[in-house]
Amino acid sequence: MTTKKTLVGYLSTRLLLAVLLFLTLAAWSLSSAVGGTPDEDYVLTSIWCGTTGETEFCRKDPDRYWGMILPIMAAEPQLCYVQLGQDYSAACQKAIYDQEISTDLLNRGLYPSQYFNTLRNFVGADVEASVVRMRLFNSFLAASLIVLAFSLDRRRLGDAFVTWLAVIAPVTTYFVASVNTSSWTLIGTTCFAFAFLAAIRNRSQPKIWASASLLSIFSLWFANSSRYESKYVILLLGVAMLYSQFAPQNLKLTKKSLLIGAAVLPVVYLVFNYFSSAYGRINIFNDPRVEIGDTEGVITTANNLLLQNFLNLPRFLMGFFGGWGLGWFEVEMMQTVWIFTLQAFLLTTVFALRKSTNTHRTIFSALFTLMCLGILYANQQTFSKVGNVIQPRYFLPFFLGIVIIAAANKTVRYPDSLVITVAVLATISNSIALRNTIRRYTTGQDIFISKSLNNPREWWWNFGPAPELIWLIGSLAFALLFAVVIYERRSEVATEATATVPASIA
Repeated sequence: MTTKKTLVGYLSTRLLLAVLLFLTLAAWSLSSAVGGTPDEDYVLTSIWCGTTGETEFCRKDPDRYWGMILPIMAAEPQLCYVQLGQDYSAACQKAIYDQEISTDLLNRGLYPSQYFNTLRNFVGADVEASVVRMRLFNSFLAASLIVLAFSLDRRRLGDAFVTWLAVIAPVTTYFVASVNTSSWTLIGTTCFAFAFLAAIRNRSQPKIWASASLLSIFSLWFANSSRYESKYVILLLGVAMLYSQFAPQNLKLTKKSLLIGAAVLPVVYLVFNYFSSAYGRINIFNDPRVEIGDTEGVITTANNLLLQNFLNLPRFLMGFFGGWGLGWFEVEMMQTVWIFTLQAFLLTTVFALRKSTNTHRTIFSALFTLMCLGILYANQQTFSKVGNVIQPRYFLPFFLGIVIIAAANKTVRYPDSLVITVAVLATISNSIALRNTIRRYTTGQDIFISKSLNNPREWWWNFGPAPELIWLIGSLAFALLFAVVIYERRSEVATEATATVPASIA
């Protein structure tokens, strides 16, 4: 009877976490107008038209070889309000809602087709309703899969889940709850990290090992269905997790450590070779290209660019926490948002590293260094300054995997004081960012943040709750996520303490 009651309570808690995570992401799904995320015009056109244009709501342009004719709301939904500036709302979309346009901006092999083909099932005559259905579908997948993945070994992955929650607002939540291809990449990478850790740490328990392995394989396929580079990110993270589990903990040069270290080199080569093919085989130190600066005609050479990007690397990393803003990087976040998220990341990660072995600290340092080198390499290969071409979301899945591994490798639990502090920081960051994002599209940023989102309201969806209610739901749901996690942690500690009391005393 007690076992059955415990199981019911466990499943109820998992369901509650999934619902709260879904409500958090659903609020973000409704926070921005159609076209809000970078490259959403490209993504929506690819969803609406496929590669042939032979779909119900798209057709080939007879006058242009690659042209497709579809609603402007799917082909160029962001142009009207992005061009006007962030002080203008998305109300300008009313003027283009029933118009069509011809465009050749769609997927022709650059991205996998599975993502576009799946979301095409939600396309209807109403573009706004179609996009919202897609966003809510991605939010549902994220809530279900991520909670399932970490629940496979919740006692040892509970703190990793706390760390993930601490760093996801506002950038990860924004992209996961969107139609951007990065949504499935972020979901798949997160699920893989949790599931693969559960698999290798429960090798003696077939039920957990088998289900975790299956979810790991599915997560790899799922992430790679949206962006081709996902498999290389996951491969690197997988190798790091294996090394952290099986490598000697004393960092001595043994046969085992040499073999495992040698196994990493082909993986690094595969990743390097992929990016070389994608961006062109140019020597990053001897690139013949030059760039004329914006002031006084200063010429930027390859070496000058590398130095400049190295010095600007911290600015790129701030993009993981909202330092670049959202949308097409024109939705500016208050400094409180990215500072609080950054602080939550530092609190959890520094504690995890302090309570880790030298081997695990070395693994974290190697992964973080590799990520930074990748950022510099990608910018150098495109001959672009930090902030111009390569976006933080390209490296965000790898960053999430790194922080999950760091939290999972520590030897002691987070103290309640740290978890509560992180919960407060992350909750405030999420709430301010969500309100700021909704305000940008409903009224524009010229309206003060404390003004009601319901009045004046220049733009909002033709369905669903009012913007103020959406903000309230998203803020409370995220706060309750931490509340449930903290309550469950304390219940586990109380149970463990009771179990250690001698029977004569109990």
